Amino acid sequence: MRALIAVFAFLASALLVTAEEKIPSADPLTVASREMLAGRPEAALAALAVGEKDGALDGKTLSLRGSIRLEQGKFEEAIADFRAAREKDMTMPSPRIHLGDAFLRQKKWEEARAAYAEVLRVTNMIILSERLSYGILLTHLAEKNEAEAKTALERVVFPTESPAYYYAQAAWAFAHDNNKAGVKWLKTADKIFDEKQIAWFARPLYDFGWIKTKPPLVLD
Repeated sequence: MRALIAVFAFLASALLVTAEEKIPSADPLTVASREMLAGRPEAALAALAVGEKDGALDGKTLSLRGSIRLEQGKFEEAIADFRAAREKDMTMPSPRIHLGDAFLRQKKWEEARAAYAEVLRVTNMIILSERLSYGILLTHLAEKNEAEAKTALERVVFPTESPAYYYAQAAWAFAHDNNKAGVKWLKTADKIFDEKQIAWFARPLYDFGWIKTKPPLVLD
C-alpha cells in the first residue's frame, strides 16, 4: 500500500511540474505595468531591466519606462525615453503625447505645445486629436495668452468622443477664476465617462492646482 501511495504521489508531482511548465511567465512589460499601477515604481523599472537584458527594449518598453520616470519626477530621463521610443516606432502616438506631458509638468509651455502640435498634424484619429487640442489649450491658458487660448478652446467642438470638451470648458473656467463653473463641467464629465477615460485629462488640472484629488495613474 505504501508503495502504491508513493507511486501516486510521484505521478501527481510530475503532473504538477508539467502543468507549471505550460503556464507562460508574464512578460516584463506586463509585470512592469502591474507593479507601477500598484504603486511600486522601482519594482516596475526592475522588471523592465530584465526585459532589456533579454533584448526586448522596443518602443512600448521605452514608452512605459518613460511614463514611470515621469511619475517619479525624473523629467530628463523620461524625456529621453519618450524620444527613444519615438525613434524605435514612429507609428506609436503615446510616447510623443507623453513627451508633451513631460514638458507640461515642467511648465515648459512652448515645448509642450510643439510636441502636441507635431502629433496633431499627422493624426487622423478623432479621440487623439481631441486630446492634443486639449493639451494645446492648457499651454495657452498657462501662459495667460487669452486670444490663443480662446481659439484653442473653440477647436474643441461639442460633442467629443472623449472628455475633451468638458475638461476644456472646465480648464477655461478655472483659469478665469470661475471655480463653480469648472466643478460643474467636471461633474458632467463624470456622469458620461469612466475614471480611466478621464484620468489623463484630469491630471494637468491637478498639477495646476485646480483640482485637489490626484487622478488615478494611466499608462497608455
